[in-house]
Amino acid sequence: MLEVYAYNAGKGDCIRLHFAGTHNIFIDSGVSQFGTTFKGLCDNIIAAGETLDVLILTHVDDDHIGGILSNLKKRSYICPFKEVWMNNYADTVSFGDRRLSVQQNNEVYAELLRRGVIVHEMKKGNTKNIAGATIETIWPDSIPRPDIRVQKDTNLTRHNDYRFTLSTLANRRIVKHDRSINNKKSIVFKFTYDDHKLLFTGDAWAVDVIKAAGEYDLIKMPHHGSAGNICEAYPKALKASNFLICTDGSSHPDKQTIAKLEHWYGKINIYSPTAWWNNGFFVDSDKTHKINYYKKDGLVISW
Repeated sequence: MLEVYAYNAGKGDCIRLHFAGTHNIFIDSGVSQFGTTFKGLCDNIIAAGETLDVLILTHVDDDHIGGILSNLKKRSYICPFKEVWMNNYADTVSFGDRRLSVQQNNEVYAELLRRGVIVHEMKKGNTKNIAGATIETIWPDSIPRPDIRVQKDTNLTRHNDYRFTLSTLANRRIVKHDRSINNKKSIVFKFTYDDHKLLFTGDAWAVDVIKAAGEYDLIKMPHHGSAGNICEAYPKALKASNFLICTDGSSHPDKQTIAKLEHWYGKINIYSPTAWWNNGFFVDSDKTHKINYYKKDGLVISW
């Protein structure tokens, strides 16, 4: 049995893999305001007699590390995970005046160490096995030094393209490209269990996502479905019909992302913990397209 859960963690990611009966891996922890819910999810799993094997933090931004950080700030909090895997900066745990997201990442790392939690780096070529599952890291190729410059995230809001039809957007060139260095450092990894293969991408750049070339049962789309994190090389490198987009719909996804996925792969299934497509997404002929949209706050898909 393999189950994928996705939770409405604001504009952030919080995904859980449940496999081998009692084993669980969390991928990211949502925004800071999601912290109480995140703790409750973990508490319920422990109370059910199951294990929290690993928390994977794909990169430094608050919408991915905020949930765990908000708990680590409480002295009474006991981290329930056996291990945390992340792009940590072991030699830069003093905060100084570096930008907030890097400071938060360092704070997570330092607080985990104080609690005696095992922290592992994830970089290209790392392979780990848990209860019959294999986790293979595709990107990054090294643990980079944090970039402390203030950078603007590529924020591709629905207002840019929701007024166009899917057919129009499918035939348009992709002109937006992610420029966030923090996103460039996102962990991309394959998860394989019982002949099923899943791809998780954090907020990674398109050029790094396609390094994970292969056929997948599910692909978690990078950067909450931003068109700036896909490219025309996708269909040659990646094969799938099931796609997970983690977002609350406030600033993502881009409609062109959905249009391109259908154009490249044909009939597709789009899963998300929120039904953002009910908020001005469809126009004209859009509903005639053979795309299945599924709101799944919790269990998304199982095999």
